[in-house]
Amino acid sequence: MGDSKSEGLIPTVNSNEQIIIETQGLTREFGDTLAVDSLDLSIRRGELFGLVGPDGAGKTTTLRLLTGLLKITSGSGSLAGFDLATQPEEIKRHIGYMAQEFSLY
Repeated sequence: MGDSKSEGLIPTVNSNEQIIIETQGLTREFGDTLAVDSLDLSIRRGELFGLVGPDGAGKTTTLRLLTGLLKITSGSGSLAGFDLATQPEEIKRHIGYMAQEFSLY
């Protein structure tokens, strides 16, 4: 039996849960600079996920791709069932994003 104080604090993920974020070969280039290199990612509804890495690893670029703020160079992906390449405006209507450095989008 678990500790009653901690029960329910961390949601369990059912393997049958809906995939809420998914990418296949997601890539973003800025000229000759490869910022995100063929990212494959699958996150289910209710799953806890952290995106960590050193400065310049592509974390912010990945988040901007997932939120529709940047266009994909190649690959594909979806967020909440909306296609990253063809439905960025729909994605923006359904999520909030606060960058480390605030600017109005």
